[in-house]
Amino acid sequence: MNSAVRAGFLFRRLHRCVFRQIERRVLALPLLNFHTLLIQRDCHASVGNLEITDIPDIKDLTQGDPTLEKKLKVIILEMDIWRQEGERVPTQLKPADWKELISLESRSARKKYLLFIWKKEMTKSNEKRKKELKRIDREKLDIPVRDRDAYGLGGNTIFMRIRESTMTNYLNGKLIEAMQFGQELVVDCGYDQYMTRREAKNCAKQLMLLFSDNRMHINPFNLYFCNARKESESIKEFGKLLCIPFEPHFPLNITEKSYLDLFPKQNLVYLTPHCREELLHYDHNAVYIIGAMVDKVHNEPLSLARAKEQGLKMAKLPLDRYLSWGSGSGKSLTLNQMIMILLDLKLSGDWSKALKHVPSRKIMKVYQVDSSAKQFKLNKSKDEKSSPKDFYNQLLLKKMKK
Repeated sequence: MNSAVRAGFLFRRLHRCVFRQIERRVLALPLLNFHTLLIQRDCHASVGNLEITDIPDIKDLTQGDPTLEKKLKVIILEMDIWRQEGERVPTQLKPADWKELISLESRSARKKYLLFIWKKEMTKSNEKRKKELKRIDREKLDIPVRDRDAYGLGGNTIFMRIRESTMTNYLNGKLIEAMQFGQELVVDCGYDQYMTRREAKNCAKQLMLLFSDNRMHINPFNLYFCNARKESESIKEFGKLLCIPFEPHFPLNITEKSYLDLFPKQNLVYLTPHCREELLHYDHNAVYIIGAMVDKVHNEPLSLARAKEQGLKMAKLPLDRYLSWGSGSGKSLTLNQMIMILLDLKLSGDWSKALKHVPSRKIMKVYQVDSSAKQFKLNKSKDEKSSPKDFYNQLLLKKMKK
């Protein structure tokens, strides 16, 4: 073994041993004495770069649980050591971030989450710095601040300004019309117990995009967010993104009731990718249900189990019938992609137009040869000059015949 490699290996092993010894000693301390130790180490009332105001409320986070108290001590120690080693650790943490760190089991997961928070913090600080530099440059050049209504060449225009509030009122008016005369679409928000906090945040963002894409469409759905508990993680994040989804004047039906209490059972059709029945013909009288769930790890058939338990009709999009999937790409679609497919299918009834919203990275390219090169060689005759494009067209013709 090379001497430099051996030295690095011994250094890492020694570092782990020292860290474990410190961890054992720290866990033996009461939590309040541990905080006193950290604070006394720095007379400027900070732990490294972490302000004391950002140290969490111990009782609020641990609820008097000694196991969580020990884990919190380990997390604070880890952050302090990583900061001294020059790792990318945020300088400020919110109470929700502390709760997320406590919920994570492994050290690597906590390190990844701290890196994620650090990147967000750096993005905000860079934006703030750029704004300050622009303000300084503007003051140096003595550029006058123009009035918000002055725009166009020399501030002159023949057109009336269309303000953001005007556009919002117009789009909300379309949703109000859909609530009176449009077709209903249900989003089942009852999957929070199966998602991690990060997946719930991702789900909330997809719900926001789903609402936005539906509002922008020429013929929107009358959306129903069912099983939407206000205390659930995804709905709380959704409320932060839209600010006023629970106001009575907001054009969105969001309720804690089940869709079984709102619609006739014979009209409900649960869209799940795990069933066998394909949705070949769009039914304008049906009430389609989309499960609001982001599952990046397990991909379990939870929506199929729920539909079977409730005795509902099921269907899946005929993706394999109309698309040739590329290698290494998953067949899962986001919530906003699902609603765009359904909106265009409702409007045109043409699957080729509706499925244009499937990301192109998931579809096999025209000149992409199938992974089984032997099949390509067998189909190629001696006298015929074939190309990867011809082979791809043969595959499409076979699928169309089926």
